[in-house]
Amino acid sequence: MLNKTFWKKVFKAQSDFDISRRKIIGESSRSLHLAKQSIFALHRSNAKDAKEKLADSKAGLISLDKRFGKDFRLRGEGSWKAAVEEYVEAKLFSDFIAGKKIGEIKDFNVEADEFIGGLSDLTGEIVRKMIYWVTKGEIKKAEAANEVINEIVYDLMQNNLTGYLRNKLDQAKKGLQKSESILYDIKIRKL
Repeated sequence: MLNKTFWKKVFKAQSDFDISRRKIIGESSRSLHLAKQSIFALHRSNAKDAKEKLADSKAGLISLDKRFGKDFRLRGEGSWKAAVEEYVEAKLFSDFIAGKKIGEIKDFNVEADEFIGGLSDLTGEIVRKMIYWVTKGEIKKAEAANEVINEIVYDLMQNNLTGYLRNKLDQAKKGLQKSESILYDIKIRKL
């Protein structure tokens, strides 16, 4: 014999979780897409569009955080985490382009793994910008960008990153190799 009152609460709780999860998946997908668009706009030197897309992405993530952030099961939803990580990457890239310090985001909760993932991915965006600068003859900017990538990888390597974050570190190290290769090619061509 089942305790109907108890099971009704259990099923209601699961149903509420599923409804919230579906909302999170949809809304975080939008925020992730806006962050990607912001990065693309930064590569096209369209600061105004990048700023707008980044602000819209942030607004969506703040909304999620306010409504669902206290439930650790919902906060751990993969689509939400991916959107936050992409936002971190976009925000850090925006700061890099603006010549600001690459650091903290205080507007909403960002977990350590999301910061590390976004920072690791930032190296790839900096490499892309380096290539653009080199093609425009802005070698000093490319050299400075290489130093930033070097600093990021050095700091990441000071930690014992495992699993998913180890893969991110490996990607960042490949970004460093690419940036060094770009500068090497420039030096060789000048000889």
